[in-house]
Amino acid sequence: MQSLRTRKPQAPRKDQREASKPGTGLRVNARKSRVDDKIKKRMSMRYAEISSPTELNGVPAVPSLPTGLAPSREAEEYVLNGADGVTKQEKSIVEVRILDEENFDADAFLKTKLARSTEAEIKTLQSTLRATKDDTSSELQKHVFENYAEFVLISKEISTLENEMLELKESLSEYKSMPSLLHIPDPSSSSATVSTYRRSSVADLRILYFNQMQTLHAQIEGSSKFAPTTPGRHIIAEHDRISSLNAATYKAMGRVKFVVMDDMVLVARRRRRGGGDGSGAGEGKLVAERCWPLNEMLVLDTKDSPSMTNVFKIRHGKETHVYRTDAPADKRNLLSQFRQVAEELAAKKRKEREGEHERRKSLWIGGGDRTSTSFDNGHPSSDWMVDLARQAGAVTGQSVDAREKAERDARSVAEWSDELTVAISLRQWDKAVELIEQGKQRRATTPSLSARLPGLNTRLVSALLESLSLASNRKSTVVSLIALLLRLDAGPAARTTFLEMRTRVMRSLIRKIKFEGHVGTYVGDLAIVVFTGIKHTADWFLASFKDNEAASAFIEWAKRQIESYAEMFRKQVYSIDVDPMVVEEAKRITYSQSRKLLQEYGLDFRFMFDGLLVEHPNRPKTPP
Repeated sequence: MQSLRTRKPQAPRKDQREASKPGTGLRVNARKSRVDDKIKKRMSMRYAEISSPTELNGVPAVPSLPTGLAPSREAEEYVLNGADGVTKQEKSIVEVRILDEENFDADAFLKTKLARSTEAEIKTLQSTLRATKDDTSSELQKHVFENYAEFVLISKEISTLENEMLELKESLSEYKSMPSLLHIPDPSSSSATVSTYRRSSVADLRILYFNQMQTLHAQIEGSSKFAPTTPGRHIIAEHDRISSLNAATYKAMGRVKFVVMDDMVLVARRRRRGGGDGSGAGEGKLVAERCWPLNEMLVLDTKDSPSMTNVFKIRHGKETHVYRTDAPADKRNLLSQFRQVAEELAAKKRKEREGEHERRKSLWIGGGDRTSTSFDNGHPSSDWMVDLARQAGAVTGQSVDAREKAERDARSVAEWSDELTVAISLRQWDKAVELIEQGKQRRATTPSLSARLPGLNTRLVSALLESLSLASNRKSTVVSLIALLLRLDAGPAARTTFLEMRTRVMRSLIRKIKFEGHVGTYVGDLAIVVFTGIKHTADWFLASFKDNEAASAFIEWAKRQIESYAEMFRKQVYSIDVDPMVVEEAKRITYSQSRKLLQEYGLDFRFMFDGLLVEHPNRPKTPP
């Protein structure tokens, strides 16, 4: 729409140039007159007031442009805000904000961008997205480094929570199986009611206690002797992860298990299948070691020290036993368990005594006045008192004491036998020998001990002899083992085993001597091995056996070794074409080594060499 004040376009300048040429005056005047007319007409023209909007009805709306020709949103904002209204940085910030929205739709965002952007804008968007990705990755890595400790702590808490959930799951499964174990209806079923599975008597509880004790006897060997099944006896708690310590040195002696019952405490030790090196490998079945009534034991808490923590003591009579838990919480739980069970046992005993006292008091008072009661009157209580006196006379105090003594002896013998068996299995020789000696002393007063003592004594002697026969033993070990065997009256067996062991050692050393062609060198090495072995054997023998009568066994053994040496000497030295000088040199070496290794220590066997180091020695005549 053209404005009303727009003037008409001027004629081309070519006309002006033509008018300025000679001969064009008429055309210029004509044109000038037309221009003057138009100027006058324009100056005399009146214009309408159109500055304010007019009301136009029926005007159609402006049609929308096609998608391909429509300007982009960024271009519109650029036109509206001016050339410097929006920068590239602000555009990237806006795009990042769009990406951070919770309801961000990636597909819609890409469709919008690809439809309204040019190639340059798409490249800019790509670079912006890559930069945003790199920034996000570096920021995430930075957050991880800053919160690494919290991440580790949370992961540990998650693992702990997972373990607790597994334990809870196991507890729930055990809880679900309890109705079947107690032989009661399942309370979770719809048909069961409270009165259905409520106990009407203590029969189910007795069955449960009986099953507990049977399981304990099956799991721990020898526990039936310490804690037999009695009415009402049951298990309160079981505690593992406890170490037994030596009361004098506080050295760990092995792992034990505590079983706390309502009236006593049972201590069980694991029997090792391998060597007694104190390691947990090769552990076998549990064996009952000790058992104390709760009213006879005293538990002492020991203050922690830098070198020893979580230690407590149990005193029973004159014996003191030291134990150590792995964690302070285990020690606190165990001691609190002891205290609680002891208090409950004391309250139970007190109630029983009070009930018995009340029962006797009611029986006594119910029979009438104490001063008016007599055995010869016609009162009904007289017959009861007579029967009570007769029963008291039938069961004498002597029979009760004898029965109690027999039970006490049986329990002590079982405890002694189990302790000795454990000591032999753990190769605690000193303790085992002391127990054998205690058994021999108690054999006269405890007849039941005579049946078990010989078998255990023989077993201990066999174990000591087997340990003595090892060729790797040192002098100190040999002396200690022989001393223990002498205490067990096994001196002859100890001498025989020791001398046989030394013979095997010398034979193995002789077999290691190499013959390299020179007779003198071989005889020298052979003499050194044999004579040194005899000297060391004599030293060990005299240190172990103090009795002079035992020296004859060593002399016989040494004689056999000299004869064996002479036989090997003859086989190596004497031959068909032997040089007499070689024989004399071999004899000289033998006498020289004998003087250095035997004669200087009081062992002189020269009288035997004179008759044995010849080619044909004289054999002693055997009696017919």
